[in-house]
Amino acid sequence: MGKTSASIKLIQILSSRSDFISSSDLADLLETNPRNIKEYVKEIEECGYVVESLKGVYGGYRLNRSSTMPSIKLTYEEKQALIEGREFLLKKNDFMKNEEFGLAIGKVLSDLSAANSITPITMIDRFPLSMDKTELQKRYGLLNEAIENLLKVDISYKGAKGNIKNHIIHPYKLFVYNGSWFVLAFNETVNDMGYFKFNRIDDLFVTRNHFTIMKTYNEKDYLDDFSMKKNGDFYHVELEISNMNSVMSERVYGKNQVIEEIDNKHIIFKCDMQNKDMILSFVLSLGTNCKVLSPDWLRDNVKDTVWKMMEYYEE
Repeated sequence: MGKTSASIKLIQILSSRSDFISSSDLADLLETNPRNIKEYVKEIEECGYVVESLKGVYGGYRLNRSSTMPSIKLTYEEKQALIEGREFLLKKNDFMKNEEFGLAIGKVLSDLSAANSITPITMIDRFPLSMDKTELQKRYGLLNEAIENLLKVDISYKGAKGNIKNHIIHPYKLFVYNGSWFVLAFNETVNDMGYFKFNRIDDLFVTRNHFTIMKTYNEKDYLDDFSMKKNGDFYHVELEISNMNSVMSERVYGKNQVIEEIDNKHIIFKCDMQNKDMILSFVLSLGTNCKVLSPDWLRDNVKDTVWKMMEYYEE
């Protein structure tokens, strides 16, 4: 990479970061020797950019936000949308292209002088995965490689009860559902399509054996905007909910959702939801604010679960 190209890329990298980045990290990104970084910094400073430096373990370089550079003209609202989108995605554990996205935004948001007054959003992932992100990215990369090259994958998969079984799968699609990464794949072991959760894969190996995508395969048969379609039947649920009128209207919990307001404290909630266990967990999460109107099996399951819970606390 020539000096000019390296200097331009250095600007893009520093523009995408708000913190200090060390010479060694910059050298890795620029595929050069750390001793060349000072030279590239001097080069962009001669062009009018202000680069701040900090010595020490946590030191490095960062671009002064008063620096400007040629860029496309964006409105305040457009810059705000890009900045907030970047903050949101960089804090998502399930977003695999953090570095690439940061560099891309650095190219677009090269002039941040008009956006200094924007306060970045704060996103809190209430129940983040316990899996290390490096391992998550590794599995994503291996499975994505297998999809691109139509290669079979040998996996050890942990069931809901903790038992581990081996499967040979033909991976078709990677997707996120309820904050977790899955792979949709044909399972040779059971001769059927299935969903496999990344964090339940105990081990995986991409073989050199190729597979052929089924002629009858149609992604819409397995995934839609609301669910993994082969992950249990849909059931029409009707609930009477109190003291949560505003909260329940904030989200879509299933297909064909309808909320009928009885008064300022009570609503009738109706929608089609998937998977009996997930429906039961949803209803129980609403506590005493929820009364099941239908179906009968859900009302019975709630009663049985509550009675069993009470038994744990009996002396």
